[in-house]
Amino acid sequence: MDRGIGFLTLKDAWCVPLLIGTALIEWLRDHGARGPREGVLFRGMSGSEYSRKYHTALELYRRLDLPCFNPLLGFSKEEILEVIQTRYGLPLNPIYQHMDRTYCICCYTSDVRRQAYSAKHFPDVCGRYYGQIEEMLFGSGLIQKSRLDPEHRTRQEKIDRHGFVHWRRLRAQDVLGAVRRRLLGGGLAYRVRDPGWIAVKHLRPVDGRWVRRGDEIRFWHLEERIADTLIKRMINCLDCGFCVVECFACRRFDRKTKRLVIEGCMQCGRCLRLKFCMGWQHRFWRRIIVEEP
Repeated sequence: MDRGIGFLTLKDAWCVPLLIGTALIEWLRDHGARGPREGVLFRGMSGSEYSRKYHTALELYRRLDLPCFNPLLGFSKEEILEVIQTRYGLPLNPIYQHMDRTYCICCYTSDVRRQAYSAKHFPDVCGRYYGQIEEMLFGSGLIQKSRLDPEHRTRQEKIDRHGFVHWRRLRAQDVLGAVRRRLLGGGLAYRVRDPGWIAVKHLRPVDGRWVRRGDEIRFWHLEERIADTLIKRMINCLDCGFCVVECFACRRFDRKTKRLVIEGCMQCGRCLRLKFCMGWQHRFWRRIIVEEP
């Protein structure tokens, strides 16, 4: 959230693909795989949890293009706990003394009771997380621009009850990122509002067909759709590393700097779309392109 990614919603949840996907894809490549489908994911999800809309196959497997097995789908939570305790004699996570499942602080199932547990055991993290949510919705005034009924605009609804997971993107969340104009020779020029958003690593798939002039990027002999994709990805990039799915061979996520690194781009063109771009899909204040009047 510090880097602009939005909070969780019931549609296209980013948490599992980002937190599991980036690390998993990186691990597969480091062990010699040439693509995601050369690996297999075994996921310990019970049948009762899989049935929830939030944990369908589309959540993770579609994004990763990764074969997956769920060996515990035929078991209920009670049966799994019985095997753990009775057959293997393993101790349970202490959190089960207070709640019926472990969870991340941003999980949409959290209620007032779970928030109280988080506030007691992790007060700094809890205060920071909910403070960011409150600033995004209430401090920005965005909640007043939503079409929600008055009873769904309250702090209790959106914070205490985690109602923010039902949020749908509003036009008010779009901010000017770049201005596009057409050059006389048929090229395209994009003036980026903040030069700090320019990272030429995103332009390597079309090397030889672009040039930078100050805060402006110019393209020639390139489709508008592709040029728009490159600029949108660049100005919304979170450096999350998830686009290693598209560029399996040439991209890696540097764990030390928390930045995406691109090495040896072969200009195959697979990444010239926004399907797996976490920044474009989930940045809370999405930076968009407008046409010069």
